[in-house]
Amino acid sequence: MTIPAGLKIVTFGGGVNTIAGLVLLRRLGVVPQAIVMSDPGHEWKATTRYLDEVARPWLQSVGFPDVVVVSRQEEGRRRAGFLNAETLGGLCERTSSLPSIAYGWKKCSFNYKTAPSLWWTERQPWAQAQWNAAEKLVKVIGYDTDEPRRIRAGFNDPVEDRRYVPWYPLFDAGMDRDDCVTLIASEGLPVPKKSACTFCPSNTVEEWSQLRREEPEAFEYAVAMSRRAESTIESSDVVGLMRCHPHGKRQLHLWVDGGYEAMRETESETPCECAL
Repeated sequence: MTIPAGLKIVTFGGGVNTIAGLVLLRRLGVVPQAIVMSDPGHEWKATTRYLDEVARPWLQSVGFPDVVVVSRQEEGRRRAGFLNAETLGGLCERTSSLPSIAYGWKKCSFNYKTAPSLWWTERQPWAQAQWNAAEKLVKVIGYDTDEPRRIRAGFNDPVEDRRYVPWYPLFDAGMDRDDCVTLIASEGLPVPKKSACTFCPSNTVEEWSQLRREEPEAFEYAVAMSRRAESTIESSDVVGLMRCHPHGKRQLHLWVDGGYEAMRETESETPCECAL
């Protein structure tokens, strides 16, 4: 495996591939300059517990930097002319809408995950020094061999592309999702849940049911979001918080009300891209 020269940043999502990527970096002898996690404001409690109880102690034990948690609200307030310093849920409340991925757009991931980490990094002296020397930072991304379509030589955002070069160590090592799970276990670490908003439209039926059991307040928040947005959705059989499910079965509040009786927790859904 060819290891890129330059400083390394890990965008920390807290999921399986991120943790596997960090374990792999350790075994390659690569210490990242920074590990940055963007919090949209509605993470699963299990993800937060894993960060505090598992990831942070392990990072300290292996000599890696601590995770820096950033948000659109905090980083946005530092930027001139920034408007709408709110969580993703706050945006949906204000506009009576759903996260953009429910409509088939990938804006929420960039706006609430990628952008805040970029804004934080551009404030760091070590990053500024690298760019002033006309050198790019290396951004570590945890895609594996199960997602070859997502491997790219650059970034869509022109500023990000000018400042960073992507590196996919899991993909380069020929590792798939099962390999990532095995690697985490070999380090003596528990396997984490994926990092995502509790109301993510990519949730499976099983995950919605799990949220209902484990975080009832967050589940009711999502149901209320679904009800509030119903009148603004033109194609309710296609667009909804349950976007990964069959046409006509995508409204979370209708599922809760018993409208989709045939939909089981183990039902096979349409494949969708989830956070790492």
